[in-house]
Amino acid sequence: MNIHTEKEIKNFKDSQLISRLMSYAKPYWKMILLCIALSFLIVVADLARPYLMKIAIDGHINGMHKPMLAVSSDQAGKLKPYGGSAASWNGRDFVRLEPDETENGTIPAGTEKKQIVNVDGREYMINGWLPAQQSELKVAEQGGAVKLTTAENSVYDAVVLDEPALDAFKKQDYSGFTTLGILFLLTVVTGAILNYLQSNLLQYTGQTIIFNIRQQLFSHLNRMSMSYFDRNPVGRLVVRVTQDTESLNQLYSQVVVNLVKDVIFLIGTIVIMMQMSMKLALLSFAVIPFLAVLTFWYRSVIREAQRKSRIILSRLNSFLAENLSGIRITQLFIREQRQWEQFDHHNTEFYRAGMRGTVINSIFQPAIGFFGNLAIALLLWYGGASVIEGSITFGIVYAFTHYVRQFFQPLMSLAEKYNQIQTAMVGAERIFEMLDEKPSIVDSEVTKSLPKPIRGEITFDHVWFAYNKEDWVLKDVSFTIQPGQTIAFVGATGAGKSSIIQLINRFYDIQKGSIRLDGVDIRDIPLDELRRSISIVQQDVFLFTGDIASNIRLNNTEITDEEVFDAAKMVHIDEFVRDLPQGYNTLLGERGINLSLGQRQLLSFARAIAFRPEILILDEATSNIDTETEIVVQDALHNISAGRTTLIVAHRLSTIQHADQIIVMHKGKVREIGNHYQLLAQRGYYYRLYELQYKEQKPMPAAK
Repeated sequence: MNIHTEKEIKNFKDSQLISRLMSYAKPYWKMILLCIALSFLIVVADLARPYLMKIAIDGHINGMHKPMLAVSSDQAGKLKPYGGSAASWNGRDFVRLEPDETENGTIPAGTEKKQIVNVDGREYMINGWLPAQQSELKVAEQGGAVKLTTAENSVYDAVVLDEPALDAFKKQDYSGFTTLGILFLLTVVTGAILNYLQSNLLQYTGQTIIFNIRQQLFSHLNRMSMSYFDRNPVGRLVVRVTQDTESLNQLYSQVVVNLVKDVIFLIGTIVIMMQMSMKLALLSFAVIPFLAVLTFWYRSVIREAQRKSRIILSRLNSFLAENLSGIRITQLFIREQRQWEQFDHHNTEFYRAGMRGTVINSIFQPAIGFFGNLAIALLLWYGGASVIEGSITFGIVYAFTHYVRQFFQPLMSLAEKYNQIQTAMVGAERIFEMLDEKPSIVDSEVTKSLPKPIRGEITFDHVWFAYNKEDWVLKDVSFTIQPGQTIAFVGATGAGKSSIIQLINRFYDIQKGSIRLDGVDIRDIPLDELRRSISIVQQDVFLFTGDIASNIRLNNTEITDEEVFDAAKMVHIDEFVRDLPQGYNTLLGERGINLSLGQRQLLSFARAIAFRPEILILDEATSNIDTETEIVVQDALHNISAGRTTLIVAHRLSTIQHADQIIVMHKGKVREIGNHYQLLAQRGYYYRLYELQYKEQKPMPAAK
């Protein structure tokens, strides 16, 4: 089994992933709904700005040349249906008309058609309205009266407007610019404030959701069985808990609400564009089918690229974690070059996978920008000609250029978000694959508590066990350990001694037979209760980053400082610890690197004693202790094992001669049971092991 080969993740449907992802956001629906409401307001502010520019151009910059209705000042009420009086000059009131108000050509009785036109740099007021498609005007004077003539020989009576007259008509434009400027500024300020509020709310919501997911993942990992960690390297699990969850961060803090915002913006832009000019709107949307084809292609390739990148990243992190943990071996055996070559292989694969995703994105996003600019080019070509012909105003074309740019900005943003969504989907697949894998070691549906007080009787009844299928490690193993006994397990490497220890804690479950503690099958005992009754001291001591006291009590607040000190005294490490500058508050490096192997082993003894278990297991626990220290520890163990069931796994037979019973294992079977002297008398497996360890050395040659 190659643990660095990640198993293929089952294909989740997008709907399943989205449904499960949204379930994490459900508790925060009020906050998300508020962010969506803010999105509506932000979109209104964004859409209002180009429209205000259009009003400024058509209504005020070019507004003076719009068709007008005029009445005498005493009949100004007739202009109210058109927005009221706009300008007063020469005893008459004038109001400007929009193009749709001049289409039918009929005007109320008592009003006159008027329009200001510019000819050769001078402003004239004519009687009547010029056609939408204007031709060149010529000025002629007949009997002191001014006439304007078109190329089609249409003649309009005209009056030259002097500066005071022009000021009268420009007055409303000046005030209009002030009003529009204030409105424009308000939309900018309001949009900025709303964006600030929304961004903070989204980040808070997203970070909170990711926090909850990480908590769930860590809790789930803590419940997983040892077999899960046997086939999943640490680097892979670290990627799941950190980077895969981080890929969801953008989904919750940006994509979900901003996706809604972009959709609202697109709908609002389409509505405004179609309201201003249906022809220009349809022309601008002509490139959308090409975008749809491009998007379907992008979707088909980016997910697989992201998935492959994450798998390779897990492999890279796994190798890196393993290599750094074994850096001493690497340097000791001069393997730096070979390890570098392996790292270079994984790193190159990750680089290529990342570049593939980059290339795909470098095609997709610029393509959207290209189609956006193509739409603007079509708009300028058709819209510019329409302005010249007079069918639409310059303000509409100007506003359209802004709306088209704004229309494609969300599309480009959607492309980026789509990439984030695909990244999040890949991360979600890996996270849910982990969460969906149930622990193989769980409490039974109906549990049984151990009788109090716990006596510590352990029975193996025809136990068969294999780590992989039917590759049996233990074969029909049966024995009974009486309460308070000290039992030792000996045998050659691979005989199954450590497997027995792993089974008592239910790190693994047996395939056949039963294991009973005080007459209760351990599969029926709640895991917490079972493991609370047992303490193990292993050969490979693991110390956490933190101080010495916290490594003894393992952050169990029920263990007092005095109990910590007493446990340290029992294994004769108290004096050494108190001589340190910070005593029990001395911080340990990673895995207790600043302690010797023997000191770490003694610390693990203190840890086991502090928890005061009913059953104590020593798995090669004295292998890293020198002979002098071993004598001290043996004395301490003799004291703490009194009245407590103690199991010892050892290769050095000197450490187990005091055991009440010694169980000799060979190739997964129990071969002999008895005390030290009984087994020697049998002259079997144990006798041969004893002989190998204590056979007399050959006499040294005599000195010459």
